[in-house]
Amino acid sequence: MATEGARVRVDDAEFRKLFDRAASEGVDMRALFEDVGAYVVMSTQRRFEAEAGPGAKKWAPFAKSTLRRMSPKRKPPKLLRDRNRLYSSIVAQATGDKALVGTNLAYAALHQFGGDVTQPPRTQTVAFRFAKEGAGRKFDKDGNVVRVGSKLRFAKASTRAKSAWRKDVEYGARTFTVPARPYLGIDEADKWEILAIVAEHAKRAIGAEGAP
Repeated sequence: MATEGARVRVDDAEFRKLFDRAASEGVDMRALFEDVGAYVVMSTQRRFEAEAGPGAKKWAPFAKSTLRRMSPKRKPPKLLRDRNRLYSSIVAQATGDKALVGTNLAYAALHQFGGDVTQPPRTQTVAFRFAKEGAGRKFDKDGNVVRVGSKLRFAKASTRAKSAWRKDVEYGARTFTVPARPYLGIDEADKWEILAIVAEHAKRAIGAEGAP
């Protein structure tokens, strides 16, 4: 597992005893931890789908300022799943004594634990174009247009519209807070599932020993 990204250490005394007992019963511990890791990956991805962390605690919703920046023509994306990069980056690695589950994306820890982000001052070229009709048209009770808004529109940087023009805009430094939306971790439901995985491996080991 890469050193960057997000990791949460689960060091549970009950689990340690459980795994020690499994090892003493002849369980293939690498195979056991491979199954545990695969389960935790699945459980973690389900949290993205439910937009909730361990214990089914709902994540913080989009800030109103974030929603205002989104196109009104587009349905807001799922939290942390705009392009599914973080969701798809959750992987597991197993050894004979542990299972590692996490992601190596640089911004993963920020979403797991939350924090402040500071953007330095910058200059950005913004593209505009003129539309055929003004926005925000208002009508009187007889259906006559009484007010028409500006025809100026933001445009994509790649636009080839004849009416397009570009302007360098300076933005000052700003700091904003990203709320914690924990997706890694083990809750009570996970513990029961892991217990079932250990029991199944122990059953296989006992069956293998008793086989003729």
